[in-house]
Amino acid sequence: MKKIILCIILSVLVSSVIFGISPAFAEDQFLLMPIRVQHGPTICAIEPQSDVKFPTLGKQLLDETEYAVIDWKTKLNEGLGRHPVWNISLIEVPLGQQNGFNYTQCDITIHYLPQPQENPNGFIATGVTIPNFETGKTNIEIYYLDIQSNWVKTEWTENGQGYYSYIDKPYYTGFVATSTQLGSTIRHEIGHSFGLGHYIVPYDRLHNIINGLEDMPSIMIDTVTVLGVKHYDITSLDIAQVKSIYGSGGFDNQAKQTSGYQRVYELSSSKSSYMPGEKITLDLNTNTFGERSFVEILVISSNDTMIENIVAYKTNSTIYLDGNYQNGKYLAELINPLTGDFDFTSFTIGTQNQVQDIVPTNQSPDIPSWVKDSSRQWASSEISNDEFAKGLQYLISNKIISQSQVSHLNHIPNWVKTNAGLWASGQISDQEFLRGIQYLTDSKIISVQ
Repeated sequence: MKKIILCIILSVLVSSVIFGISPAFAEDQFLLMPIRVQHGPTICAIEPQSDVKFPTLGKQLLDETEYAVIDWKTKLNEGLGRHPVWNISLIEVPLGQQNGFNYTQCDITIHYLPQPQENPNGFIATGVTIPNFETGKTNIEIYYLDIQSNWVKTEWTENGQGYYSYIDKPYYTGFVATSTQLGSTIRHEIGHSFGLGHYIVPYDRLHNIINGLEDMPSIMIDTVTVLGVKHYDITSLDIAQVKSIYGSGGFDNQAKQTSGYQRVYELSSSKSSYMPGEKITLDLNTNTFGERSFVEILVISSNDTMIENIVAYKTNSTIYLDGNYQNGKYLAELINPLTGDFDFTSFTIGTQNQVQDIVPTNQSPDIPSWVKDSSRQWASSEISNDEFAKGLQYLISNKIISQSQVSHLNHIPNWVKTNAGLWASGQISDQEFLRGIQYLTDSKIISVQ
């Protein structure tokens, strides 16, 4: 009988995909996130689409966000009495006001989704912070579905020796996450949007935190509270780190940066424009990299949705992208979590006539009324999927959404059809409706000829 050796592999769920994979580095310290707000930030919390299964979800998420902002603001201004200098504004944007809302006033925008829509690399997360170094804005996505561990036994043989391990392959349960998970995640992602990276602790200490034996020393630890943590807080370490970035004068009276947050011009695209289906390559200058140096590269679409998240090392001077790239403009961003340096480059997919960005959230697209009538009929099953697809060809032909040609619709998530009905009745904005339709094209649920 072969002797079986047990190897237990602990999978830590990240609450932000930034710096989700990293090599060894000093512990009990913050990694560096090259995001900076230029003044007292305005945070816009966009109420999510209504869900008949969770009728109070929108209010719950907006309330959790309000509590998180108050928490950050209170702790940053602690001891300042009647003269606070850390000004943070929160604007809650309900469904009925999203059409025509001026999104340009938002420095940080928070969207709430059940789980990642693009889901690059199949990652499981409770939230993600996506900076846009070109615009200086930051987009946060909060994933409100509960996550549970799923330990799976894996067996293998090596040199005649049998081994087995238990690997955690977590999954979304379909139920709303606990208040603990939501509250800690929102505080964590807001911390990223202020420029805080993950706080790194030794493995044995992380094990104690996960098992509830020790309180979290920082809200920026990259583990999901569902794994055992019941108590969370914005700690003195987090406040000290924010003040070390901006100085003691607050967001509106920032100290001059003496190091970090420098554009390094290390990332470029091999071409400025690619044809659909063409292999996309990025060139990375690694001449200054040491043996332990690494960077994270994010690729985001024109609506600040993450398409890919890649870790690159000294040997990765050429990077091949594997994401699902439709016609449009994309931004590739480099983040060095050890130095705080960054870079970015852009590229487009398609010819000049084919390239069309998704409608930005601060613009009102010109959609004729008959499209709304068609959406209402589709949502109530008065017309077929294929009939609705023919109407969508108008949106594509007029470059309101990007795609080549619609032929028919495959299986459609229920939330997209629900969105169409809500839009037809004036309960959500044009932009929210188009985001759902764009999802159909990006996910190839709309078939093309």
